[in-house]
Amino acid sequence: MKQNVRSMVLFLTVTAVLGMFAGCKTAPPIDVLTTDLEGDDSSAAGSGSGDGLPPVDLENLLFEPGSKYGLQTVYFDYNSSNLRSDSMATLRENAEKIKQVPGVMIQVAGHCDSRGTQEYNLALGERRALAVRQYLIQLGIPGDRLITISYGKEFPAAMGESEDAWSRNRRAEFNRAR
Repeated sequence: MKQNVRSMVLFLTVTAVLGMFAGCKTAPPIDVLTTDLEGDDSSAAGSGSGDGLPPVDLENLLFEPGSKYGLQTVYFDYNSSNLRSDSMATLRENAEKIKQVPGVMIQVAGHCDSRGTQEYNLALGERRALAVRQYLIQLGIPGDRLITISYGKEFPAAMGESEDAWSRNRRAEFNRAR
């Protein structure tokens, strides 16, 4: 008798599970963000074109950490405010993203590693921020949209006293200007 009850419970369970799958249609995946940042704002997903998707907030995406649409940090060599070739490439990409969001104000924040005095690092961070600002202006970003600040060594991206930590702290980051 117990064998028949177990068989019946197993049969009903399998039937119920198969029934749930048989009645479900698989919906095609929805690409929530189909924005081409090289196009105009009307190409943004959900931009009011009647596609039923919410509008894409490109301004917030610019400052979203880790977002492929966000502004990327640029890095500097030790004791230098000269832009490296990889930093210039990153800034060219950032400039194209900034152009897609007219009117947004951006703070360029210069940072340094832990070596050097507070005064020296504040001055170096300022030179780094100004170098980034000047290059973005050359790339067509209006200067009145870019403000600079230096944090010196106050807000490290990486803790530690190693070349790896120091190299990640010699940077310029982009923040929403308030």
